Amino acid sequence: MEICESGEAFIDSGEDFVYSHSKVIVKEGKQYYYAHTPRRLRSIPNIDLSTLELHPIPTTKLWPKYLSQFSQAPHPLPSNTFVKRPSLLDYGDTPASSDLGSLILSEARVCEIMKASPHPNIVEYLGCLVDEGTIAGLCFVRYEDTLAKRVRHGSPIDRKACLESIADGIRHIHSLGLVHCDIKPDNILMDGTNPRIGDFDSCHVEGKKLGIKAGTEGWAMHESSTATYDLDWYGLSKIKDFLQEVP
Repeated sequence: MEICESGEAFIDSGEDFVYSHSKVIVKEGKQYYYAHTPRRLRSIPNIDLSTLELHPIPTTKLWPKYLSQFSQAPHPLPSNTFVKRPSLLDYGDTPASSDLGSLILSEARVCEIMKASPHPNIVEYLGCLVDEGTIAGLCFVRYEDTLAKRVRHGSPIDRKACLESIADGIRHIHSLGLVHCDIKPDNILMDGTNPRIGDFDSCHVEGKKLGIKAGTEGWAMHESSTATYDLDWYGLSKIKDFLQEVP
């Protein structure tokens, strides 16, 4: 057995966030387990695994079966490839994270639509990474950074051009009958000075009921239960406010 991921969890005490526990992901062969421990991350490498209460993670909840109608990423992968995989540390914390495989499958379906109708303001999807008949990850062209990072680092940004490009990307998504549902600076990838909308695991068909993952607190419209185009335009308006921080 080996620990392949670990992270610390904090809770809101009312005045501040305080340490709660650490979560570890343990792997034995192809089986994964999660466990909680009161120990801090710095002591994790020396932990005795036999002292942990291990909970198995069903593989069917992690990696969905590869479907023949999906495209497969090139082999070998280009050097500038980003592989999006589920974070096992998230497993079990929310309803969405208890079935990570369904999120991958949903995003793969949307990305196939985007791949068939590419746009310069949408991330470039390369296909599924397949392992023994299952989807082990979704492959995209790797971009320099996100709009959020550019703003945090004080990088110069042409606000008007950036917002117009994001709007063009949103219009393209809507022309396909889809709603992104999670437009925010962290989901805007920067291809040089050109913004590209990414992260489609919250994307829904317009008019459909929102699923277990849709929108981010602080960036999404409150009390929204249906995928409407207004959600994306609201997200863009929040990005416009966010970009006011740029000199």
